[in-house]
Amino acid sequence: MKQFKSILLIKLPYCSHPEAFSGAENFMTKSPFRPVPSLALASLCAFIERYKKFDYNLKAVDLNIEGYAEPGMPVDTTVYEGLLKGCIESNEYDVLCLSTMFVFNVKWVDAAVRFSKKLHPEAKIIIGGGYPTLFPERCLEEHGIDTVVIGEGEAVFLHILNRYNNYHDPEFEKRFTFEGYGTMDENGKIVISKQRRCFIDLGDLPIPAWNYLNVEKYFRTSGDKVLPIEGSRGCPYCCSYCCTYISWGRQVRYKPVERLIAEISEMKKRYRVDALHFVDDNLSFDKDWIKEFLRRIISMKLPLKFTASNFSSKNLDGEIIDLLVKTGMDRFSIAVESGCPEMQKRINKNLNLEKIREMVKQLKARKLYIHLCWMIGFPNETMEQINRTFNFARELRAHSNQFLTVLPYPGTQLFDEAKSAGLLVFQDDELDKFDNRRCDYLKSDEWNYDKLQKMIYDINIELNFLNNISLDTEEGMDYMLGFLENLMLRLPEHIVARIIIGYIYKKKNNMAKHEEYYNSARSLFKEKKLSETFSRYLSWKHPIVEDFNRYLETKGEQR
Repeated sequence: MKQFKSILLIKLPYCSHPEAFSGAENFMTKSPFRPVPSLALASLCAFIERYKKFDYNLKAVDLNIEGYAEPGMPVDTTVYEGLLKGCIESNEYDVLCLSTMFVFNVKWVDAAVRFSKKLHPEAKIIIGGGYPTLFPERCLEEHGIDTVVIGEGEAVFLHILNRYNNYHDPEFEKRFTFEGYGTMDENGKIVISKQRRCFIDLGDLPIPAWNYLNVEKYFRTSGDKVLPIEGSRGCPYCCSYCCTYISWGRQVRYKPVERLIAEISEMKKRYRVDALHFVDDNLSFDKDWIKEFLRRIISMKLPLKFTASNFSSKNLDGEIIDLLVKTGMDRFSIAVESGCPEMQKRINKNLNLEKIREMVKQLKARKLYIHLCWMIGFPNETMEQINRTFNFARELRAHSNQFLTVLPYPGTQLFDEAKSAGLLVFQDDELDKFDNRRCDYLKSDEWNYDKLQKMIYDINIELNFLNNISLDTEEGMDYMLGFLENLMLRLPEHIVARIIIGYIYKKKNNMAKHEEYYNSARSLFKEKKLSETFSRYLSWKHPIVEDFNRYLETKGEQR
């Protein structure tokens, strides 16, 4: 009987496939792609190595980080098709395991399966991640995949490999239940096991095996020495636009503090990282756990920077903020989403906006960087409610804001509500369209795609650029200058960024640099598409805009 011992794991690109977004992107929707190494692959490899008793040979490739070519620059996503094909051509394997994050990555799955079936027709194919968790039947039927992992994947993956080899491991099977998968039976009938009686105890997870990924090359080619880390899994909240609970469950599970400390120590010692980024949904949910963990980190005096994807305002207080600051954390990201109380209730976010005001005030008092996340364009959201969100963002004056149009993501309550109300613009099985740069998902009597896109870009220019709080102080201007000059590496055509850089240099009496950036901005206005995007901002009543307009007049131009 054939044995399936040689395993190739590939993290598929989690950007859109170029064909899926061809012709739809413009300057306002440009989003430079700078991925970090896959925690999923590192965790899978570590788990297999610890608990396997069959002689599996693992190899893992994160295509996302393989795309980097130059430090500080984004990845040219057109390289991924060639990288994917080359990876499948150059490796021999019995089992191909594909990890794919989002439903709009479906074309990358198509390509990977097509290459594999052509070059390795006898190999089994497993798929896990966000897309197959939501659409297990579709993965089996339309891609011809052998087995689907649904949700949390470490134990399920090893169960599947053992079954391929008819290998029985009573100790492992008793410790880890086999549920959360999909396959075809002998009669071609789909069999799905979604039920989750128990999730993995995070204390049973070994330290992620980053040695399986080419992280040294990633450090070198990206210019970043940062790795992702997780202290917990699960989310107890019921926000209507989110479906992470499907993968991780409603109960928040934490790694034992000692186990997490050991992981951090190894990552610093072995991989010499400069920073660790926590990807948790609710790192501070359990206040006793987070305080114990932070005190241990502080006592270690690690020369290491910590960042986090998000903190919930429901779980942060002054004591936790002070402990986080003592670890070296100086940037706080908070997902507010809406500045309208009615929308807060409708989307089950239920944030107290007064508490948000107080939290931002506390963070500013500690001179911390504040990043706020916002969403507009919820089903049946009115223009008045959207403007309340904008006005609340103006009031809070964070150092940076991320404004996104609502994505009615499959698997969420919001998606089901929009579909039931007949508000979806396109067919719900057109998965490659669920990319948040599109915006054109929902019908509304008050707004459309073009209007939301322009509104978001306008508020972005207003709050993140022209009225950025960093421009209020000399220290802030120094930070802003570094940020914008770095942005020029990724988006050199950003005219407003060039104007602000020129303005800052003028304030610093560096007239040569001032002239250089104002002149380059002036030249970019000659390009039609850029002029269409940026010209309207020259009519705004703002000191920086007015200064640039006076510069244009000295050149005999007026806009």
